[in-house]
Amino acid sequence: MKRSKRLNPALELAESREKQTVRILGESRRKLESAERNLGSLITFRDNYSAQFQRSGNGGLGVRQLIEYRMFLAKIGAAIADQEKAVRAAQTELRNRQAEWEAARRQSSGLKRVIENTLKEEIRLEEKKQQAEQDERAGRRYTGDSFTVFL
Repeated sequence: MKRSKRLNPALELAESREKQTVRILGESRRKLESAERNLGSLITFRDNYSAQFQRSGNGGLGVRQLIEYRMFLAKIGAAIADQEKAVRAAQTELRNRQAEWEAARRQSSGLKRVIENTLKEEIRLEEKKQQAEQDERAGRRYTGDSFTVFL
């Protein structure tokens, strides 16, 4: 079996791994987008809640309402901080998955180049072999001063 054919299973494995890393990379990207959307929603909610409270507070607030407002705002702030951590973790995961995909792509691309070069070499050797056979046949046809014709 020619070397180029023996390398095909390795290429198939590398391409399979590359496809798997692409799928995982896509999942990581969607996870990051979701975390960013959640963070944006929390920030928008906090801003809207604060604006609404400011409007209703213009008429005066009781101590209890003010305490509840501050407690709720603190909870929203904690949720935003947690979501920011989730976004950073998702960004880190995405960078790691990107690096894994790039490594898998380099490996499959490298194997493709090796196989292409091997095929080119095999073709060159086959052509060289055929040329030598043709030269040998041509040399056998010419004997001395006369040509022998083969039909």
